[in-house]
Amino acid sequence: LAFLLGFFVSFATILIDTMRKTLTVSIIIPVYNEEDYIKQCLDHIAAQKIPPQEVIVVDNNSTDKTLEIVKEYKFVKVLTEKQQGVLYARNKGFNLAKSQIIGRIDADTRLEPDWVEQVQRIFSGSNVDAVSGSSHFYDMPLSPWNHKVEDVFKHNLYTYEKDFPFLFGTNMAIRKSAWNQVKDLLCVDKYIFEDSDLAIHLYQTGHKILYDKNLRAGMSARRYQDSPADFKKYINLQSLTYKKHDIHTVGSKVAIAAYFAGYLLARPLSKSYDNKNQKRSLRHLLFGAKQARQHPFES
Repeated sequence: LAFLLGFFVSFATILIDTMRKTLTVSIIIPVYNEEDYIKQCLDHIAAQKIPPQEVIVVDNNSTDKTLEIVKEYKFVKVLTEKQQGVLYARNKGFNLAKSQIIGRIDADTRLEPDWVEQVQRIFSGSNVDAVSGSSHFYDMPLSPWNHKVEDVFKHNLYTYEKDFPFLFGTNMAIRKSAWNQVKDLLCVDKYIFEDSDLAIHLYQTGHKILYDKNLRAGMSARRYQDSPADFKKYINLQSLTYKKHDIHTVGSKVAIAAYFAGYLLARPLSKSYDNKNQKRSLRHLLFGAKQARQHPFES
């Protein structure tokens, strides 16, 4: 009996591993003037223990050296989307992705080495249609351990706010089949969060969305360099996205409060960080901060 039990356990393990390895993964990165971040992003993809089947960078009218840098990476396929907006760039990449699973990250995302492997693990279960993972701010103190703060926030939203679906474009993945089922339902409003809109439509059509803290990635806290007025304008899009779909939950209010708390605590640290030199300085705090990042819909 012990022999048979051991045999079946070993067989099941081999079967699960085989299923994971056969799941193909595409990674889509919409970009607009990302010369300061895209190299590190692609370097971390190149360092994956299990490489993705394809990596697609969708250029959305960049005017800097972004494309020049991207073309140095032979494994990257470059697409162009002339209609301005991360929504359109994302859609083009998702529609042309060839894999069973579509990963979606930002140009400032730095994936953990096992990211593709974790995606395959998660989607080897047939009931998961989309997933978001945890993130740490690599340009903040205590990186990568500061992901624990965000994990508490996301974990509680996922556990206790069942009517508050969310996905974060900096670190997420979706089945291509699920994308094909909802893509024609998505909103094309100019000022919404396109990743939250996707989560809402998946939720409304009965798809399973998962939060998994083991799907980890680094991200920049550069949004905290915005002025208070610009940050408020940007983060209010989160509230507008859920209100548009008549979702009025505590989760939305908690999310906005958490964003503002993070902004108040982290803005000076973010402004002092020089991404090119990968270090913090008083000079950069006083003189080095750039103007506010434009909303991705704006050219």
